[in-house]
Amino acid sequence: MRIGGGEAGGRRLQHHLKGIRPTSGRVRLALFSMLGPGGAEGRRVLDLYAGTGAFGLEALSRGAAWAEFVERDEKACRAIRAALADLGFGERGVVHRGAAAAVVRRLEADFDLVFADPPYDDDPFAEVFGLLVESGRLVPGARVIAEHSKRRVLPEALPGLRQIDRRLYGDTAVTVYRFEG
Repeated sequence: MRIGGGEAGGRRLQHHLKGIRPTSGRVRLALFSMLGPGGAEGRRVLDLYAGTGAFGLEALSRGAAWAEFVERDEKACRAIRAALADLGFGERGVVHRGAAAAVVRRLEADFDLVFADPPYDDDPFAEVFGLLVESGRLVPGARVIAEHSKRRVLPEALPGLRQIDRRLYGDTAVTVYRFEG
């Protein structure tokens, strides 16, 4: 995996994890392009179902102030911690090990950019996004991004969230919500 832009742009991560499907570089670049110039600058990012941590690491490279990663696989958590250190972002991020819904219930920070990329066979979006809204962890106007199979169509609205964009990239779909709180 290679960081696409920002201060660590072009750097390749040396940590390979079998069985984890990272967000492709093409999709990551498209997501940050959708956010606009400086779209990650100063943001507090939550990377749910982090896997390789590609989204959160890319956000940090592009100027995010802070990133929290949620992943249940211990090897993946170790790899994300190593990548944070290798890229010099160790002081700007933390990794939580556990199921997304359980971790979201105990988060203490507020976020303005959330990314969720669960396995394509899962559909935890309504539950996990609902917990984020209920917990008060989203700042007004926060962007909540879901990566999923193009065969799954997410609702146009969820409690507190309104869909503002949906794009297709091969078999991958990206649905973007804005927090209306």
